[in-house]
Amino acid sequence: MKLSVACNFDEALMKGLAGYPVYEVYGKLTTDYFGGGRPAFYLPEVNRRLLERTVQKAHANGIQFNYLLNASAMGNTEFTRIGQRKMEEMLDWVDGIGVDSITVANVYFLRLIKRRHPRLSVRVSSHRFTDTPRKVRFWVDHGADVIVVSEVGVHREFQTLAAMKQAAQGVDLQLIVNNWCRQDCAIAGNHAVALSAASQSGSRGFPLDYCSILCNQIRLRDPVNYLRANWIRPEDLHYYEKLGYETFKIVERNTPTQILLERVKAYAERRYDGNLLDLVQNYAYPKDKLGVVGKDAYSWRRMFKYFIKPRTINLLRFRKLIDFGHAASMLYPREGANPVMIDNRALDGFMERFTTKNCQSTDCESCRYCHEWAARAVTIDPNWRTKLDPMYEDLLGDIEGGAFWEPYTRTASQMVRRLWRNPA
Repeated sequence: MKLSVACNFDEALMKGLAGYPVYEVYGKLTTDYFGGGRPAFYLPEVNRRLLERTVQKAHANGIQFNYLLNASAMGNTEFTRIGQRKMEEMLDWVDGIGVDSITVANVYFLRLIKRRHPRLSVRVSSHRFTDTPRKVRFWVDHGADVIVVSEVGVHREFQTLAAMKQAAQGVDLQLIVNNWCRQDCAIAGNHAVALSAASQSGSRGFPLDYCSILCNQIRLRDPVNYLRANWIRPEDLHYYEKLGYETFKIVERNTPTQILLERVKAYAERRYDGNLLDLVQNYAYPKDKLGVVGKDAYSWRRMFKYFIKPRTINLLRFRKLIDFGHAASMLYPREGANPVMIDNRALDGFMERFTTKNCQSTDCESCRYCHEWAARAVTIDPNWRTKLDPMYEDLLGDIEGGAFWEPYTRTASQMVRRLWRNPA
């Protein structure tokens, strides 16, 4: 087993990883010219000096560092003079500070780096959705050193995974173990592009993760989607190891150190007794486990930096987002127990079905296998669910209906009319 672990740039992380089979950590600057696979507001504050120190500390602990240059779209700026200049400056810098490898989501970047910076190992991002042997061979033929398997569509397709491993011809295939995107998500490509724009320096847009809000509403309304997802339980790693998969990736880069280390421990020991969401959920981190880096992520400073944009959105409507973020523990840490419980022990045996039957040729609503397991393993606090569902509907209604961006004068006049009609 070799683990690739998200880097949150907390000084305590490297020390905590000692003794576990961690061969690398991965991360990037909070923003750069090209962007990456996560929005800036979601990430720790990282400048060049901090990143360089972290690379040095990783090497001192026998751990490699992987830099993410994994934006899915850059508006074709990579094919401009300024884009070329920015790219060369970036690559010269990461090469010069000793970064070991770079993750890309663009065949041009892959070929460019192999030609201009041959010392650097190049990895293909999961956001390229590699999920067939033919796609694997494409990346192998173009010089990829490592390929991260699609995080949304193939983790339970064992026949396909075996064929992909054979097609890799010795190139390492890496599996993300604790991503919780819905199986065969139809909007994963849209989401990847939106996330890329939200981490590009100079981005003027509002960092609203619309796809995430919509997907979480779908989970709330149909809990089977908590299971109909691409996570791999620690107990189920052996299914993949039998196929020859050895390298596993643990996310996310916004995770507080204590929780990140608990995830590493669970996968290294191949067992976890508790709520599976402790391992896979990328928000709703408990307040008592935040640490220094985690507390900064929820600070008012970051709220004002990324979300208070009076010229971009209608701040009179912003209160709905704040209320929603607090209730869902998205913009605020979680206080108390998680209102959603996935009993990990109740999922023992869940994977057996997938070793002999696939999902891509099956209609989920006809199969109902995951529905039956969800009924046994997933519980949701009914009061929390009743409170949150209309909040989703109201927020999405404002976003889709345009009220989130309407002129202040129109919103103010509507408020005055409502007060006039209902003075109490």
